[in-house]
Amino acid sequence: MIEIGHLQQDGQSVIFVRDNGVGFSMKYADKLFGVFSGLHRPKTLKGTGVGLATVQRIVQKHGGRVWAEAELDHRRDVLFHTRHAGQARLKK
Repeated sequence: MIEIGHLQQDGQSVIFVRDNGVGFSMKYADKLFGVFSGLHRPKTLKGTGVGLATVQRIVQKHGGRVWAEAELDHRRDVLFHTRHAGQARLKK
């Protein structure tokens, strides 16, 4: 399951992407956004190791911040905000 939504946090509009995948230990959260520095063995999960690093570069380029929250073996949330996140509107 993948959920996309938004919430208010510290007066800022925050967008999140949540999944119910394998999660990760928060003690390794700083490594999550590095290029080619996945937290799981290559045979466990497929991927190139550049996805979240690319997300971080895009969000920072727009004056924002991206971070992750997780519970090992339960879920992972990737959250971000930009200067203009509160003004964004999703088209239906």
